[in-house]
Amino acid sequence: MVVARLISRVIDLALMLVLARLLSPADFGLVAIAMIVVLITEAALELPLSQALVRLPVIQPSFYDTAFTLSLLRGVILCIIVCGCAFPFAHFYKHPGLAPLICALSLAPAARGLLNPRMAQFAKDLNFKYEFFFELAGKSSAFIFGTATAFITHSYWSIAICTIAAPLVTTLLSYCVMPFKPRLTLSDWRVFADFLGWISVSQIIMAMNWQSDQLLLGRLMSPTQLGLFSNANNVSNIPQLALFSPIMRPLLSAFAMVKQESARLARVYLDASTAIVAVGLPLMVWESMEAGPLVRLLLGAKWLGAIFMLHWLAISLMPTFFGIAIVPLSMALDQTKELAWRNFVQFCFKLPTIIVGALLFGFAGVVAARLLSETAGAIYCMMIARRLVGVPILRQIVSCWRCIVSTCLMTVILYLGAPLADFGTGSIMLAISLAVTGIVGAAVYCATLMLLWMAAGKPPGVEATAMRIIPQFWLRLRGRAAKPGIP
Repeated sequence: MVVARLISRVIDLALMLVLARLLSPADFGLVAIAMIVVLITEAALELPLSQALVRLPVIQPSFYDTAFTLSLLRGVILCIIVCGCAFPFAHFYKHPGLAPLICALSLAPAARGLLNPRMAQFAKDLNFKYEFFFELAGKSSAFIFGTATAFITHSYWSIAICTIAAPLVTTLLSYCVMPFKPRLTLSDWRVFADFLGWISVSQIIMAMNWQSDQLLLGRLMSPTQLGLFSNANNVSNIPQLALFSPIMRPLLSAFAMVKQESARLARVYLDASTAIVAVGLPLMVWESMEAGPLVRLLLGAKWLGAIFMLHWLAISLMPTFFGIAIVPLSMALDQTKELAWRNFVQFCFKLPTIIVGALLFGFAGVVAARLLSETAGAIYCMMIARRLVGVPILRQIVSCWRCIVSTCLMTVILYLGAPLADFGTGSIMLAISLAVTGIVGAAVYCATLMLLWMAAGKPPGVEATAMRIIPQFWLRLRGRAAKPGIP
């Protein structure tokens, strides 16, 4: 799953590189405004039916039929609502071209929701090979259709085509590879009712959390400024989307397997949460410090206004990693109500601060609101974990202290060595600069982390897991290399 998402992020980056040079920031800003109503509606009607199926002890064939019927109804309702909101929304933002764009974009979440429900059984068995191929096929199709349209039309419609093509191709492939003839029925709707109720509430609040900044900035900023913000936001989210979003479903399956063993579940959750912080924190620091080279290399000279935005947006997302693992844990334990309360607490922090901040301070106010809300959300996630698996908040924080100290030392080294890593503004020089800072930062971080771990007496944790897995992986590679005919 992680490899698939990493490759898909590379495809996304290549697509962004092409589109950023063929289109203007105003084009991205217009699509960002259109996506607000689509994303909020999609979240409001979110039905994580696959997750609901995964948590069941046994999946009956009739459950697949009910899941498909619910998905189909959801897709039809979503398209109707989005198309009904399109014209008032376009009038509010004073862009007549938004209406057809919004209507077309509604096809993306509708297609995404119709994914073959039989894939839930593979997820339950921790078999994600089909999702691997479907993910890559969808992203590759988006790249081909999007770049071709951008070269021909130089229009913002190329972004819309990318957005629609990926889920549409993925969904079609899921039925071609795994034949499934659904029967329209709602006979088993009660199997999903309790699980989906709080999930829907949680998704609505979360969508308002994530879209509230663009909702306000879309009214206060020009499309060009919003385009800069939108792409800076997309780049800042790459580590989270590429590395941590794809492990949510495997974590859900893992937590579901050990949920009857409370002590083991607590240990697995703590290890997973610490590992996420250990990987995510240094990545976001590096991204923030290298915002200039990243924007110049990925987006080009006309996007220089996004550098400052990317620097601070990456910082505002750092608290997120301390609470990500609570999502699959709550689902595995059928405690989805906790997710709704988490998002509500975060929303209560973010909404008033983002309104005041955006009106008085613009982008700086939005970043401050994000940082406050993400910090509040992370703290509340730790409180939920204490209630669900009995891990004290202090222990959750202490388990990450070596990661935090190592990240701080890496930050100091990269800051002091920044003048030495400035090789120029050419594409090759920028790539070399990013590679050098990445290698140096990773070396400093990993060395510090391992030294602190050994000084602490080699306790169980992410370092111990790495020391166990890396030699095994190396032996497997050597074993394959030793066999004739295997490279």
